[in-house]
Amino acid sequence: MSTFRDELIAKLSMVEDLPTLPSIIFEIERLLQSDYAGVAEIAVVIEEDPGIAGGILRGANSVVFYSSLSGTIVSVRDAIVRLGLREVGRLVSAAALIQTFKNMGPHLNPQHFWRRSLRTAVAGRVIARTTTKFGFFIEEEAYMAGLLHDLGLLILDQYFPDAYVRLHAASASAGAENADAERDVLGIDHGEIGGYLLNEWNIPPLLVQAVTWHNQPDRATPEARLLAETVRASEVVAEVLEDEGHSEELMGYLVNRGLWAELGIPADSVEAIVAETKKDGTPVFALV
Repeated sequence: MSTFRDELIAKLSMVEDLPTLPSIIFEIERLLQSDYAGVAEIAVVIEEDPGIAGGILRGANSVVFYSSLSGTIVSVRDAIVRLGLREVGRLVSAAALIQTFKNMGPHLNPQHFWRRSLRTAVAGRVIARTTTKFGFFIEEEAYMAGLLHDLGLLILDQYFPDAYVRLHAASASAGAENADAERDVLGIDHGEIGGYLLNEWNIPPLLVQAVTWHNQPDRATPEARLLAETVRASEVVAEVLEDEGHSEELMGYLVNRGLWAELGIPADSVEAIVAETKKDGTPVFALV
């Protein structure tokens, strides 16, 4: 008897329009790692995609980077100088993914989905800077794992909308965490589904593992477990940030989730992580 997992893998293996990782992400990363490429070369690549160029300009003119001395930035080159190369790399990755999945399924709200993913990405970067545990990943990997962690939901909604509706109903009626409901109903959760897509994209195994098991970090390989824990904690920070008021009840919920000991982060540092995530996320939030 075939399972939903079997059905999913069989169907996705035959989907001709399954999204591919945008080549601009690789190209910009190659330039960022080069000893010879400069602002002009990076700007040329970005300017070839008007949508991404517009996102870079919005990020450069966001409140965090805006300068009354230089005023509003209107060229990609000036935006790169203002933002810095690493921030440009992050913004390009986010903007390219948002464009790739612009035709989402019928149930997910694109703005809500991407703001949550971006918040998770930024929170991952902040947590990576804060953790005292020795890990095998860097801030950029924590950012990318957070950005990619919910791609499985997009796949479910776009290619398996009936299953998505069943999951939504099951999680609402049971009051369960979404991932728990997914495993109960389908025998697989969205992390594993996203991991399948990342494998197809030839994403490095560390990121694949972190995305696949971010709801069950104990199942990740030893090398990826800390990164998977970081994504799980980042998701909760993003959840708290959904409420701009940062209510005392939500902060208590965040602190008491038992996520922080694994990351070597004291509970009294959590509020600062939330505040820093909100501030650092301003440029990327300009993309949606």
